[in-house]
Amino acid sequence: MSRIIYFCPDFPQPSGGIKTLYRHVTRLVEMGFDAHIVHQKHPFRVTWHGYEAPTLWLSGRPRFTPEDVLVIPEVMPQVMQQTAQFSGERIVIALSWSPTYWNLPAGQMWPSFGIHRVITKSPLIQGYLSWSMGIEATLIHEYVTPERYHLAVEAKRPKVCYLTRKDRSAAWLQQVLEAKGDPFDRFEWMPLRELSEDDYARNLREATVYVTTNMQEGMNSSVLEAMACGCLVVGFSGVGGRVYMKSDGPEQNCVLVENGNVPALGRELETVLRELAARPDAFATITANGLETARTYQNADDEADSLRSVFSPLVSAQG
Repeated sequence: MSRIIYFCPDFPQPSGGIKTLYRHVTRLVEMGFDAHIVHQKHPFRVTWHGYEAPTLWLSGRPRFTPEDVLVIPEVMPQVMQQTAQFSGERIVIALSWSPTYWNLPAGQMWPSFGIHRVITKSPLIQGYLSWSMGIEATLIHEYVTPERYHLAVEAKRPKVCYLTRKDRSAAWLQQVLEAKGDPFDRFEWMPLRELSEDDYARNLREATVYVTTNMQEGMNSSVLEAMACGCLVVGFSGVGGRVYMKSDGPEQNCVLVENGNVPALGRELETVLRELAARPDAFATITANGLETARTYQNADDEADSLRSVFSPLVSAQG
C-alpha cells in the first residue's frame, strides 16, 4: 500500500508550519489515505495544535518503499540530499519564501537533488519558485479552523495580542506605550507564546488588536486567524500577506505599515489605540472586512480538494 510521508522537524514550540504539516496528514487520513508524520527521535511529537496524526520516527529505522510519497518541508534540505537516490516520488512543501530557511549549498537548487514537484499555500511563494528555480508549484488552499477562530462579541475587551517567536518588536512597543500611561494602560497586553492552540485562539477571540511584526512570511496565517476572531490587525504583511491584506480603499481589512519599519509601526499603533480608547467602534468597517477575508479560508473542503488533486494521481486511498 502506498503511503504519504510528511517529514517534520523536532521543533517543540508552536509554529504555523508544524501545524500545517500535522493538519495535512490528518486531513489525508480522513480522506482515506495512508499518511504519516515522521519525526527524528522517538517519542517526540507535538500535541499543542490538537491534530492526531499517525507518527513514525527515523530513530526506529522505518523502511520507505518506492511506492511511498515523501513530502519534505523547505527547512529540511538535508533530507532532500539524503533522499536524492530515492526512486519514489518526493515533494517539497514550501511554507516560507526566505532562502535563509532553505539553507542550500552555493549553486544548488531543489532540482539539483532531483526535486521537481512542490506544493505551497502561498501565491507569492508559487511565483517566487517559478522565477528562482523554474519549478511550477501547486497551490494548496489555506485553512483557518472556524471552530477555534471566530468572532465572539461577548468575549471582546481592550486587549492587544502579538507573537514573539520570530521577532520581539511588539514587546518593545508595548514597553514604550505603557510608559506613556493613559490610555495605553487601559489595554491588556498579551504575548502569544508557549500556548496550546485552544488558549492561543481564546486570547485572539478576546483581543481588540493583533500586532504583527514578522517580516518574512508565506501566507502570514496568524493574521488570518486574528481577522477571523474580529481583531483589528496592525503591522507588517511579511511580504506574503499582501495576497489578502488590503491597506486602503473600501476593502481595507487591516492597518498596514511598511514592512520592517518599527518606528512607523509604533506611531501607527499609538494612533490606533488612542482612537479605540475614545471610540471602540472606530475601526468597525476594517474589522468587518477582515472577518469577510478570513471566511474565504474557512472551508475545510477547499483544503481537502486541493490535497486530493495532488495526491490522488500518486497514491490510492483506502476505499
